[in-house]
Amino acid sequence: MEFITAWLWYLLAFALGAVVAYLAARMAIAPTNENEAFADVPETRAIGDRP
Repeated sequence: MEFITAWLWYLLAFALGAVVAYLAARMAIAPTNENEAFADVPETRAIGDRP
């Protein structure tokens, strides 16, 4: 039972760390619209314009 308790604490710590990292990344990276997101990718508009 001691092993399971320790494992659950590690799992909880990992989950909380993942949530904190997600929130920090979400605050640090500004959201972009679709045009801004594809502006830096070469030839994306040319591919989309093909019939």
